[in-house]
Amino acid sequence: MSHEIKIFLTVLGAIAAVLLVAYFGLALFFFFVALGNKKRPDMTVPAKNSLFERNADNPNLVAGYKWYDTTYHQEVIIKNRKGKNLHGVEFRNPSNSNVWAIVLHGWTNVNREMSSYAQEFYQRGFNVLLPDLRGHNNSEHKFVTMGWNDRLDVVDWVESIVKENPKCKIVIHGTSMGGATTMMTLGEKLPDNVVLAIEDCGFTSVKDIFTDQCIRKYHIPPKLVMPQASLINRIINGFFFGKASAVEQIKKAKVPVLFIHGDKDNFVLLENLDPVYNACPTPKRKHIIKGAEHALSSHWFHEEYWQVVDEFLEEYLTPVLSAQN
Repeated sequence: MSHEIKIFLTVLGAIAAVLLVAYFGLALFFFFVALGNKKRPDMTVPAKNSLFERNADNPNLVAGYKWYDTTYHQEVIIKNRKGKNLHGVEFRNPSNSNVWAIVLHGWTNVNREMSSYAQEFYQRGFNVLLPDLRGHNNSEHKFVTMGWNDRLDVVDWVESIVKENPKCKIVIHGTSMGGATTMMTLGEKLPDNVVLAIEDCGFTSVKDIFTDQCIRKYHIPPKLVMPQASLINRIINGFFFGKASAVEQIKKAKVPVLFIHGDKDNFVLLENLDPVYNACPTPKRKHIIKGAEHALSSHWFHEEYWQVVDEFLEEYLTPVLSAQN
């Protein structure tokens, strides 16, 4: 082999190595930005550029924080099916209620940032559990799973509540990633104690939301990132993005579901709503809040939001509680 050919092959190999590193490097960057640990040293300080930072003066958010900080609550820890500790915050209602709301937060959020929802359920007589989803707050898991592995943790939370109070009734409520987690949870085998669910601006699947973000936020062709990032996620979190589908999970739902979405949502687009709504086989209601941006329906359209929730609770929860009594 001539000296020139050896040089050519060496250069060709170096170029191939650089391209390979770049190919997977971009995917690694995307993976860690999307699914890297979102824990914050101080949960009273909102994430930079988050909706909670941009809407810090919203009166319903402010009131929720004040309620959270001044209402008795305690940290709770249970073991999940994998032996990991699950952390959450629990508000026990002084009415000795046996009705529970499990309220699930969104991507990059902490449970305190769901305080306005917790306050509303608490004022309606619910006990409230605010779990830390994977990769957030006090979770022992290092990576975010966008609801997919979290769905099994939520089942474990449900079973822990039922074990303590076999006659309890449980409502699952989630916003954004929490909304997707809610729908994914509904596809699992749940105790009959879970009687209805409310999902607010959840996405159709992990693959869909990441594909959309590649295009609209990062301006990266999805084919350059998604296959490799999905493979990395399979190695680290145990699943390919395509498997984590809220649409497929909610097809197996057994309880009534309320779907809420803002028509000005520019993060989880409104087009995510109809596929999950149409896939749901149980009694359901769809409500679009005009003018609401992502995950802000309750905060800026508070009266409308909770009127819709109350109507749904009246229709599907009240008869269950009446029959129990």
